[in-house]
Amino acid sequence: MTETRPMLSVYRTYLDSECGQDGYPWVWHERIKHEVREEAGNRCIRCGHPYSKGAGEWSACDTRCTHGGPMRALIHSRVAAWIPDGSADWQSHLCVAPSAGTRREAQWRILTVHHLNGRKHDCRWWNLVALCQRCHLQIQGKVQMARVWPWEHSEWFRPYVAGYYAAVYLGEELTRAEAVARMDELLALERAA
Repeated sequence: MTETRPMLSVYRTYLDSECGQDGYPWVWHERIKHEVREEAGNRCIRCGHPYSKGAGEWSACDTRCTHGGPMRALIHSRVAAWIPDGSADWQSHLCVAPSAGTRREAQWRILTVHHLNGRKHDCRWWNLVALCQRCHLQIQGKVQMARVWPWEHSEWFRPYVAGYYAAVYLGEELTRAEAVARMDELLALERAA
């Protein structure tokens, strides 16, 4: 996603007439969801799991993953341990120290793009978050953008909520770079409300 004003014409709220029967704008499938994933480095911005197109149920973790289970540990491609849901301590499930032949795989961490406000036609950059399937479901069940939130936001979430606050409280559609540059000012708007 390029940080220029013309991009705001693509990353915007679409009219019903600009959307298909699935509720997404035509440009969603061809461009937007792919750009959002690329902007996030093809990994979940919340837990860091990398995206492997076509990986299916199991996909390899790397050193940037911060999520817990369910996972499995493999030694030379054979399952050596099962790491249950809620457990992040995968090394305690192995009898041997991690080595070149050891790898972790997470279950159902396919990269999606979540609309934070739940509206498929709203494709403003601050509403679109690259999340793995599990993080997507957790955030979808917890985050309500219109709910006043007087506490600190998670680091990964701060730019998105700053963009949202600019739009809602100030009526300004900012680029991500503009929102990040004004982050402290924008995040303070919620506490003043």
